[in-house]
Formats: sequence, C-alpha cells, structure tokens
Amino acid sequence: MNHKVVSENWKEGEWRLPGFSCITFADGQVIILNYEVFRDTAARKKVVFCGPLCDTTIESMEKYEPLLWTEIDPWTKVAYEDGYIFGGSGAMGNEGFIAHTDQQYQLQWGIFFVQTNPIRRVEIHHDNLIAINEHEELQIQINLKNLTEITVHIIE
Repeated sequence: MNHKVVSENWKEGEWRLPGFSCITFADGQVIILNYEVFRDTAARKKVVFCGPLCDTTIESMEKYEPLLWTEIDPWTKVAYEDGYIFGGSGAMGNEGFIAHTDQQYQLQWGIFFVQTNPIRRVEIHHDNLIAINEHEELQIQINLKNLTEITVHIIE
C-alpha cells in the first residue's frame, strides 16, 4: 500500500525523494544510509562505504525536517520486473538517485545519494543493479533482492 505523503511527492511530472542518503519505500518506511568516503593514504585512493544505519519513517523525518523533499530528474531507465528502474540527478549537482516504479510509474522504492553525482546509466545483471555516475568514476552495485546490500567502487 502506498503511503499518502510518499504518493503526494511522487506524482507525474513532479518526482521527489527525501534529500538524505536513504532508501524510501512506497509504504513510508525509510532506511537511513551511512555513506562515507575515506582516503586510503597507503594505497593512495578513495574508498567508499555505504550501508544501512537505521530504520525510520517519513513521518519521523518530516517531524524534524519540514523541507525534507528534493526534486529529482530522471536521466535513464531500464525495464525491471513489471516496471522500471530509473537513475538520475537530485536538485544539486552532487546528488544522484535510483528508483523502482511499476508500469504506471508509481514508486516502489527510491534510493537517494547525496555524494554520488547524477546516475547516468543503470543495468541489471541477474539480481544486481549496476549504476554508473555521470563522470563514469563511480559504480554502485545494489542487490535487488536485499536493497541494503550496496557496494560502491571508485572507477580508476
């Protein structure tokens, strides 16, 4: 069942997701993500960690952050199950998103990232989603059967 507030922010021509690194579900449940970029000085490269931090709800987030919602712009899509998976940008240049909709474009789940840059390409390999950002410097791999299994690689 779709949550009223989520549905109000995900309507034709006006797609919005919470502007925090998180996974938002159509029923109003949210998983906050811990997205961290580290510099490995010994290896002279950046390393990214992305994993679940905690569960919450849209109501709880809106209680403390009334300006929660961020407009998104879809750049790409691929067919998946009985719908689509989209990738694209948030309102700021450093933001990206991935979202799954049904055939009527109703949100099933959406993942917003504050540090990835826009998602330019999405592909599905078995049960894994591979997303590449606009600069082709970052690859995000998501297990579509367990959305909290997210691996981020810096492409060198």
